[in-house]
Amino acid sequence: MDSGYRIDALVEVNKKTIGVEVDGPFHFIGRSKSPLGRTILKRRQVPSIDGIELISVPYWEWNKLLLGKDQAKKQEYLRKLVGLGLDN
Repeated sequence: MDSGYRIDALVEVNKKTIGVEVDGPFHFIGRSKSPLGRTILKRRQVPSIDGIELISVPYWEWNKLLLGKDQAKKQEYLRKLVGLGLDN
């Protein structure tokens, strides 16, 4: 990455590269859902410098999916985030 940032995962969807960031509690201010400055900066710089879309998976949303242990719901969540509907 030209920006120097590390990305948790890169996926290609319909010939478009998308960066997926799994944002754990240390990406947010205290116990809030407000991202830290460094997280906001990364979300701005990666698309600008590296030319890829960056999506975030906040830990509280992922943890909710883990409670049900339903693999299909996790896959559906990720597909929706990267812009794939159930028919793709």
